Amino acid sequence: MKRHLISLIAAAAILATGCNRLDIAGMVVNRSDTEERVADWLDYNAQNSEPVIENAPDEYHVYSCSDSHYSERDSITPQGPKDRLYKYITAERNDPEALLAIHAGDLVNESGEAGFRMSAEAMAYNAETQAKNDPCFPVIGNHDVYYDCAQYFKQYFHTSTYTVTVKTVGGFQDLFIFLDSGNGTHGKRQLEWLEEKLSHRNEYRHCIVVSHNWLFRTSYNYTTTPAANLPQDEQYAFMDLMSNHNVDMVLMGHFHMREQRQFGGVHYVMSDNLNDTKVNPSYVVVSVGEKVTYTYEELNMD
Repeated sequence: MKRHLISLIAAAAILATGCNRLDIAGMVVNRSDTEERVADWLDYNAQNSEPVIENAPDEYHVYSCSDSHYSERDSITPQGPKDRLYKYITAERNDPEALLAIHAGDLVNESGEAGFRMSAEAMAYNAETQAKNDPCFPVIGNHDVYYDCAQYFKQYFHTSTYTVTVKTVGGFQDLFIFLDSGNGTHGKRQLEWLEEKLSHRNEYRHCIVVSHNWLFRTSYNYTTTPAANLPQDEQYAFMDLMSNHNVDMVLMGHFHMREQRQFGGVHYVMSDNLNDTKVNPSYVVVSVGEKVTYTYEELNMD
């Protein structure tokens, strides 16, 4: 029995290496449940209007990053102009064509409230360095639910299952759908909510979905935290849902490397990690107009 337990721990250690910093204890003590979280998110939405951005230009940019992984030890060094998440949101707010920013999950890496507070501070508007106060919309990632940290995500960011509607001056509407995949599943209630939202797809020019977990497995990214792998049947059902409702793009993170796939007419795009383990971190700039296209941009580290 003891030997079996040691083997399980060793296996968990190997699997956990996909998220760069080992977090076995966080997986073990995590008691946050997808269905309970989604119920909280939807309850918050019911009491607070989901965001609508009015009078947007017909063509605009959307920035997307992922995996900034703040930890308690990062708070020893005061945040400032060299902070990567701050530099990312500053780049977006100084782009005259940009409308909003996205964080595709794993804001934090370890236990405690500090990482969420630091994330909120990095995303806060700075009138001295930023030309405009565009919003940044996050989703929860697997590291954001470890150590029962979902309570802190809720404290600072309120919901991870929600929509953002963009209404343009030319009369177009674009729909952004944000999902909770922190436990390696979207869950029954959230998928039902997603299907209901997508049933109105014909009312929108474009639809972009944001979720933390990258869906595709290749030889170099297969190993990752088991708590963040979607079950294969759910993965296939989700991708069918995206294709059947003509979703333009799904923005994701988790594997700490840029990657992209096109499947069933849908662009799946993953940004790499924005934390300090990446020498030249990058983010995604999505151009929304007649079509939806994207490029990777490296963060200016000067």
